[in-house]
Amino acid sequence: MTAPALRTDAANRRGPILGLDVGGTKIAGLLVDERDRALGELTVPTDERELVEQVVDAARRILGDWRGSGTQQPLAIGIGVPGHVDGGNGTLRLAVNLEARELPLGQIVQDAFGVPCYLEHDARAAALWLHQQYGRPEASLGYLSVGTGISAALVIGGRLLRGAIGLAGEIGHVVADPNGPPCVCGMRGCLEAVAAGPAVARMAAELGLPSAQPSDVFRAAQGGDARACRIAEAVGAHLGRAVRALILSFGVDRVVIGGGMARAGAALFDPILAELDRERASSPLARHALAGARIELLGDPQAGARGAVSVARAGLERAGLQRAGREGEVNDD
Repeated sequence: MTAPALRTDAANRRGPILGLDVGGTKIAGLLVDERDRALGELTVPTDERELVEQVVDAARRILGDWRGSGTQQPLAIGIGVPGHVDGGNGTLRLAVNLEARELPLGQIVQDAFGVPCYLEHDARAAALWLHQQYGRPEASLGYLSVGTGISAALVIGGRLLRGAIGLAGEIGHVVADPNGPPCVCGMRGCLEAVAAGPAVARMAAELGLPSAQPSDVFRAAQGGDARACRIAEAVGAHLGRAVRALILSFGVDRVVIGGGMARAGAALFDPILAELDRERASSPLARHALAGARIELLGDPQAGARGAVSVARAGLERAGLQRAGREGEVNDD
């Protein structure tokens, strides 16, 4: 089958944009109009064995529900994914929680729908959206995403930090406990291995809790179950130290904690704040560094998909500027 021709005038037209947040547990999609009003949304469990088919199918389902029997296409599609993301060619690499070693996901989706597709790391996508919401172009922001995996994204002086090879913010694979359990990345005791969703499930099973689902564990902690409280306190301590590391390392004045586990609310957030309070009490340096920083819990379950929408909008804007630059070039021949 021949892929539909790619529309090249998208940056100059108004219309809906589709954002897809692809995680180790679920794929969330959101279709919005030019005013960010939701036109359609969908959440399905992730099956890494059929990841490409799932992503394309999720997009088709949302778009199909929106346009019915019509043929209108969105302006663009944005996708947020974990791992090493090359936004230039839409390739995903080393997404260990998705078992994806190298996958040209952006090009596949672009070919399937005939509209521009922009790929970005999921945490960076959410951080871009958050930064836009706060409305301070020069602001610095750290976003800590905690779910099936753990990663961070940083906006420094209004710009996303990607690093020399595009792996800036992979705090989930910084060792938090040298004697801790093996991590899916191949190392041992990574932050992800002791504080992400699968780590919560493992600890719950070891302590004999009736459910190993992180949501149930944190709900039990709120209810006072001693075993669940031990897990929540251990996870909160690890994440609190990660928050402090982001503030000390990058000087951000705001850290937002999001991802699937953020929906646990106070049962997750309070132990994080308790760890930071302990650090303030024991260290003048920590007290000084943390004094002006805002630590927040993100309650929007669609933040990842909204971030993917922001990535698509930014991509269209860059494409429009590049096209305008080419059209404005002077030919000296």
